[in-house]
Amino acid sequence: MKAKTTLYDLLGLTPSASEADIHAAHIRLVRHYQSGPHGLAPMDADNQIKVIKEAWWILSDPGRRATYDASLVPTQPERVPGPGHAPLADLVQPLKVEISDVKWTPGRIMLTIIGGLMIVGMVIQIFFSLFAFKNASRVASGEVAVEMQERVIAAERRQMYGDLSPQEIAEQEAAAKQQREEAVQSAEERRKEYARKEEEYKRERALQERSQYADRVSADLERAEEAARRKAEWDKRQKEEAERRVDMEEQRRVQERVARERYRWQQELQR
Repeated sequence: MKAKTTLYDLLGLTPSASEADIHAAHIRLVRHYQSGPHGLAPMDADNQIKVIKEAWWILSDPGRRATYDASLVPTQPERVPGPGHAPLADLVQPLKVEISDVKWTPGRIMLTIIGGLMIVGMVIQIFFSLFAFKNASRVASGEVAVEMQERVIAAERRQMYGDLSPQEIAEQEAAAKQQREEAVQSAEERRKEYARKEEEYKRERALQERSQYADRVSADLERAEEAARRKAEWDKRQKEEAERRVDMEEQRRVQERVARERYRWQQELQR
């Protein structure tokens, strides 16, 4: 017959495990089924986490653990009467006889032990039934989830800070909070400094672009002025050349008239 799986088996521990081992195994297994390579479906992984947390809840309390350890004591299996045999109640019935009238034989001693163990088992079963009913009620009301979450946080805190006192833990948390705030403030200052340098770079780039544009416009104006000056000089030369040609043409005409008049007067004088 296959051995029954115990809460210690679920956590991968032995019954002699310490409380620290139980807390460490609980945190390790929960993290494993939350983000580790467990290969289970999400619903199966959640169910496994619930089982592990329930096992941790029982074993992390000394009273609950002692009760559970007592339930692990092996008991004799209940005998089922076969055909032709008297029921178990008939076998136990002789125990009602006064001890002074009964001779204790090994069989009667065995029956007495079996009866006592059966009574203990029934008491344990009733206890766990009431315990399960109470847990079911607390689960329905959300108390177990809150309590388990608080216990997980406390266990993680113990694993993180060890045996430090609450005051030392508070001091470390305050120091860590201050470091986070300083880191955030430093990051904000670096962001502002980067934004300021980026703004300065944009302004310098805009000034350079405007200066380059002004230089291009100035150079274009200078070229336009030079072209206009050259065109004016060329027009002036053309005009002067035209006027000179007109003067020369007028002088040539005057000279021709003078020559014709001289020639006519000479002809008149010769007559």
